[in-house]
Amino acid sequence: MNNLFLGLVLAFSVLVVGCASLNDVNESSQSPETYVGIENGMLIYSGGITEISNNSIFALFNEAEVKPKRLLITSQGGEIDAGLALGQWVKDNNLDVEVIRVCASSCANYVFPAASTKYLRKDSVLLWHGSAWQSNWNVDAKNRESFDKYITEMRQKETDFFATIGIDNLLTTYGQSKFSALDFAQSFFGKGAVGYDYSIADMEKFGLKNIVLVDAEWDWRKYRPKSAELVKRIKVDEDFDFKLRRFEI
Repeated sequence: MNNLFLGLVLAFSVLVVGCASLNDVNESSQSPETYVGIENGMLIYSGGITEISNNSIFALFNEAEVKPKRLLITSQGGEIDAGLALGQWVKDNNLDVEVIRVCASSCANYVFPAASTKYLRKDSVLLWHGSAWQSNWNVDAKNRESFDKYITEMRQKETDFFATIGIDNLLTTYGQSKFSALDFAQSFFGKGAVGYDYSIADMEKFGLKNIVLVDAEWDWRKYRPKSAELVKRIKVDEDFDFKLRRFEI
């Protein structure tokens, strides 16, 4: 099994989010077009996170005489390795990140947390639904050996990445433990929440710092009511203890 196929397995086998589409969170019936570029001195990344799009924006940045300081992104995510690569690049270049509309899956896992300063608009949607360290992968027996090799590599990369940016790697999977049996059942049938988010105060418990509200508020459910039921707000336990490298190979 090659990495491309494994990437597809990773992208579509997150049972906790069920069959509902992340397109619904973006309140669009169509997949967003992919676009990367530089506009008004800022980097733009719109669409799925892929190696091709990553390489394009890396090249644009390298060729720019005046290096942009901020990445504006809207993305429903992508394959784990591509997300980690983009997040590491954001970290290495000390970039700020502003969420235009939606930052879900590998965007929320790796890109937003890696930013020097993290900007949220009043209607910016953040959505987590698991990561390499989740336990509920559905992989058939014939592909298990190849999958285990791949996911072990991704878990090591993910652990190292989060340690580098000072984030507790429970961030991406904590919400799964708070889903009820009803949540799982609804997700399986394409109803209910497709993922979860946290309050700013609770994000800080995982190490997400330097969050700036562009519009002096962050209440996206008020501005995107059609998407509100698709993202479950998770309350982090009061006795939560921050820990780097919580998950290790």
